[in-house]
Amino acid sequence: MIFSLASFLSSLWFLSYDYALIVEFNLLNFNSCPVMLSILLDWMSLVFVSFVMFISSAVIFYSNEYMHGDYNLNRFILLIILFVGSMVLLIISPNLISILLGWDGLGLVSYCLVIYYQNVKSFNAGMLTALTNRVGDVTLLMAIAWMMNFGSWNYYFYLEVCFSDIYMSVIGWLVILAAITKSAQIPVSSWLPAAMAAPTPVSSLVHSSTLVTAGVYLLIRFNFCFSSSMMFVLLFLSSTTMFMSGLGANYEYDL
Repeated sequence: MIFSLASFLSSLWFLSYDYALIVEFNLLNFNSCPVMLSILLDWMSLVFVSFVMFISSAVIFYSNEYMHGDYNLNRFILLIILFVGSMVLLIISPNLISILLGWDGLGLVSYCLVIYYQNVKSFNAGMLTALTNRVGDVTLLMAIAWMMNFGSWNYYFYLEVCFSDIYMSVIGWLVILAAITKSAQIPVSSWLPAAMAAPTPVSSLVHSSTLVTAGVYLLIRFNFCFSSSMMFVLLFLSSTTMFMSGLGANYEYDL
């Protein structure tokens, strides 16, 4: 809670001064392309971190009561912390390599949380969740491979070039494909209802601030790369998903 409040106040300070801070650590060089561990602190990343921390801390407090008596409560809390840590890594990363680490961390830990009860229903739901999220991982890997041609994986430096360069627009399409799988948009939305097989605190965390929001955050960061046709595709998919989910809710009795 305290860290969430500090992040929110810092975001207001960054926003008022239009300030952004990038910290880079050179890990290794691959084919004359440096692999950097980068941290991006600006008002947007700090706002997202503050909301993630606030909601996750509330979920952890709730989990202590909801999961009271569970023999594996410590393991459950550890998985929640890893889940939130992966999301924070994704948020503060301007580098596609470190984004992929957070992206895959979300997918791996979400699989462990969905199969937490270890019955047939949860195993089937976990497999559906894992396989669907792997589609987004592949498209993100393709974006990393394509961006290697430009000498750096720090997308933050190429946002203005993406819109005008037809070769960089490929990255925009790949990011859209990755985001719709993580945000459960049609036609890859079937994994999200299946993920409700996880414990209730996990479901609230997935829907509110972590797994589904990861795709939204990626779209916000890459919005400068999107042409009008990309925006139209996103509008069509999101509107269709909203309509179909609302229609399905009218006939759903398992609350």
